[in-house]
Amino acid sequence: MSQNEQQKEQDRLSRKERRKQKRNRRSVALGGILATVLIVGGWGYMVSTNDASQATSTVESPKTVGSEQEKDKKDTKKSASTEQKTKEKKPKKKADKPEISQAAWVTRPFADVYQDANRSSVIYKADLGDVYEILDAENGMVHLKLSDAVEGYIPETDVRMDVPSSVKDKTLLETLSQAVANQPIEKPEQYLGQPLEKFEAKYGALGNTQKDAVNTYHFSNAGYLLVVSDGIVEAIDWTNASASGLSALGQPVVETSYGTWYQGEKLQLKAFPDNGSTRLRLARDPGK
Repeated sequence: MSQNEQQKEQDRLSRKERRKQKRNRRSVALGGILATVLIVGGWGYMVSTNDASQATSTVESPKTVGSEQEKDKKDTKKSASTEQKTKEKKPKKKADKPEISQAAWVTRPFADVYQDANRSSVIYKADLGDVYEILDAENGMVHLKLSDAVEGYIPETDVRMDVPSSVKDKTLLETLSQAVANQPIEKPEQYLGQPLEKFEAKYGALGNTQKDAVNTYHFSNAGYLLVVSDGIVEAIDWTNASASGLSALGQPVVETSYGTWYQGEKLQLKAFPDNGSTRLRLARDPGK
């Protein structure tokens, strides 16, 4: 090969080598770019993933159905417990209200009660200390409810609209127990204001009875009688009682030759002359 041809061959190889090197450099450059893209993309993903993890780490974990039900049970139990405690709180004791909102107390024995305000006829003789509901009052006459079925009129001069207590009920009962020998009724005050059947369940029915316009009187051979109105025991009387201890009760509300009346808190004790002896009456006071 001539020198000139050799020179051409070397030039050709040299250009080929340069082209190869150039291609290699392009490949390297492209690979670098791709690597850079991958690295940057991977870093961005890692950053975003870490941020999301960091964000959710401060939020309360989602509650399962089971945990919700458990919470509801605890809340219900707590509510029920609170409600039970509220129910268990004892209510404040209220003062007992009288059965009769506006009452009249009869101030003398054998007081005439009339059929109408004109005093046309007497329908009943009210006793000392008897208590009745006032329906109205006009022209010096008081319209009373004597029982569920009977009404009547009484002069204002024969009643009082208020009676203060002069002695304790406990003292009245202690005096009664001393005045009545061989007391046959245990705690007689518990039957006042109660149906007659309650007394009869304990002591049996009292067969001997008398009636007037308002009351039925049930007599016992043991020396007492029940005063019953509308099926309710209003009073209990004892015959052949002693009046000697009544002075311990102090000043009575009314004292006459026909009867003496002592007023307690919810009870009354009255003494009536009875064939040379004394009849004691323990009565409830529905106006107190």
